[in-house]
Amino acid sequence: MNLPEPKQNTNYLRGILFVMVTALLWGFLPIILKIALNQFSSGTIACFRFFFAFVVLFLILSIKGSQPARFLRKPPMLGVAAGVALAVNYFGMTESVNLSSPANSAILIQLAPVILVIVGVVLFREKVNWQQFLGFVIAALGFTLFYRDQLGNVKNIELYSSATVYVVLAAVVWVVYISFQKILSRDHSSQMLNLLVYGVASLALMSTVTWPEFSGLGWQGWVLLVVLGINTLLAYGALAEAVKYIPLTVISPVITLNPLITMSAMLVVPQFSGGLLVPENIGTGGYLGAVIAVTGVVLVLAKK
Repeated sequence: MNLPEPKQNTNYLRGILFVMVTALLWGFLPIILKIALNQFSSGTIACFRFFFAFVVLFLILSIKGSQPARFLRKPPMLGVAAGVALAVNYFGMTESVNLSSPANSAILIQLAPVILVIVGVVLFREKVNWQQFLGFVIAALGFTLFYRDQLGNVKNIELYSSATVYVVLAAVVWVVYISFQKILSRDHSSQMLNLLVYGVASLALMSTVTWPEFSGLGWQGWVLLVVLGINTLLAYGALAEAVKYIPLTVISPVITLNPLITMSAMLVVPQFSGGLLVPENIGTGGYLGAVIAVTGVVLVLAKK
């Protein structure tokens, strides 16, 4: 009788559940961002999310006796750079949602994992198999179809072009962030690195905050900001837990499905938003392109 197998199965299921939590949180994130942008600027939202996550995680680590203050006194400079990169990523993603739509930003941000693989090939001489190459071709076709559909449906092409620039910037700096995190994870715990990144990012974004937005802020506004902060904390926390139980080759394709969650939710949620959300202006070609793009990205990430 093989006793370890049930435990392995339990751990695998636990890892799948954690990564599904991350996918769901990131799937609904652009929608919550779009609602919050009716009341706050991109800088205010991004900075508060990091500050909230930093304070809560600092308290948790302090209660556990991990001495986070000692770690922050002499932080690794690469970790500081990672924090700045993620700050730019959050601001770019939020501004993209502000200038376009939740589904548009959720689809185009999937350029990030594709760019990450390209960086691995160019800089680290990693090999690409036939399945990944096919994934690149399919993803390129999907992104092209989706982009052409959006150009034909958006009312303001200039705003949409700006939104595209912001989301591509967000994708590029995310690759920088994850590369630095991968190097640092060899010598530091993931939660300590998250704490450092949250703190640095909140400081980096402090100058982008529109402070008068907090004047006379009602409970609904605070609820929105806290929900976004909790989303940041739980999504990255669940992702860190998932890494313990299942391989990255399983995690990455599951997370990549979050744009489909966003698009599906946007078919329903605007009807109950009281005018806070406008339905997506996506044609048949756009939906087809989105599914093709996500399929291509999954093939790129799933090495086997």
